[in-house]
Amino acid sequence: MGSQFVDLNADGHLDYLSATFDGSPHVSWGGDAGFAEPVRLVDGAGERLLVSSYWDYDEEAHLTTGRAMPDGKPANLRGISAVAMDWDGDGDLDLLQGSYEKGHLFVQMNEGSPSEPRFTGKNVRVMAGGVPLEDKAKMTAPRLVDWDADGDLDLVYGTFGGPNGIAGVYLLINQGQDGAPSFAAPRTLLQVRGEELPTSPVGPVEGLYPEVTDWDKDGDLDLIVGGYSRWRAEAPTLDAEQTTELARLRALHEAASSASDKLSEAFREKLDSEEERAKTDEEKEAAWDRVYGEFKDRMDAARKARNELQGQIDEFDPPKKRTPAVWFFERG
Repeated sequence: MGSQFVDLNADGHLDYLSATFDGSPHVSWGGDAGFAEPVRLVDGAGERLLVSSYWDYDEEAHLTTGRAMPDGKPANLRGISAVAMDWDGDGDLDLLQGSYEKGHLFVQMNEGSPSEPRFTGKNVRVMAGGVPLEDKAKMTAPRLVDWDADGDLDLVYGTFGGPNGIAGVYLLINQGQDGAPSFAAPRTLLQVRGEELPTSPVGPVEGLYPEVTDWDKDGDLDLIVGGYSRWRAEAPTLDAEQTTELARLRALHEAASSASDKLSEAFREKLDSEEERAKTDEEKEAAWDRVYGEFKDRMDAARKARNELQGQIDEFDPPKKRTPAVWFFERG
């Protein structure tokens, strides 16, 4: 989710650092030939870096562990963003991890060298205004930037959106010194509420991912925010004939949906039966090809008929939409 281009191993090439919903940061090492396949970052003991909750690909389940937590206790906190910075001013890059749940931010120290990172495996809570940072609207991604032009790095982060429907972008001013960051309480840069539906995607209301740059080249920093807008086109006023037509289309759509569902169910039942008789992976693949080939054209036609009817319905009764986009917010 949150990502960063950074020379993590000090070899002169930018690497691509990112975190995903599996709960761990990954890196694609950069080189003369471009970026390598992403690999999971590990600590000095060879364990995957994480906050607490993570997806176990062997168990195919979300698990929790307390091995990296400050108190050693498992918690439902999944790291989905990662940013490298020299937190303690010792010349190598440490790692910030943000959690999706509760919007916590942790720092993990690098006890290795600039060219050979060696992370401790222990997270430390980042403080803001003298208390541990927490945002119930769930953190998307932290960004490092010298917002107030005083020579140190401040933090800007966005949120997904809380139970009150509010999402935003917030600023933590660094009031500390080199090697000892100390952040003030969060200051609101942008706050939105997604309760009322506009008739066009006029702005983000959830999943706000900020970038900070002087977009308009006027000497100050602006916000570029990716996110989702929820909206609904203005519905037309229907006359009696159009109301009758809408009712007819809805009845046809219901019948088409039922036919499509039954066809998909028949496909699944036959495929399950064929795969049960298969004894090898090759026979299972052959069963899939055979059954899918038998049903494909009919399922495609059924879905097309259903979707065409839905399109006609939408002309009379526009649906709610969730549209991804990127917006520019000029600093005032």
